[in-house]
Amino acid sequence: MPKAKKKAAGRPPQKTAAYSAPSLAPQILEQAAQGWLQSSGAATPVPRSALAQSDRRLAEALTETLRELRTEISELRSRLDRLENR
Repeated sequence: MPKAKKKAAGRPPQKTAAYSAPSLAPQILEQAAQGWLQSSGAATPVPRSALAQSDRRLAEALTETLRELRTEISELRSRLDRLENR
């Protein structure tokens, strides 16, 4: 009967990672990522003026909504007062 070969009792060789930690500066990586996203159409940067304008419109809409809610609450209070006085 043939003798079985003994396996080496050492650690298996370490595998190197396919993707190592980036050695580029974070700013360069961010710029590259933004460029890739823009070229793929995944992200289109919005100009700051458009953001300020949309923020202003949102604030105006919320102010108007709050004004309407306050008016309705006031009307409901007056109706409740009239019902309680009956």
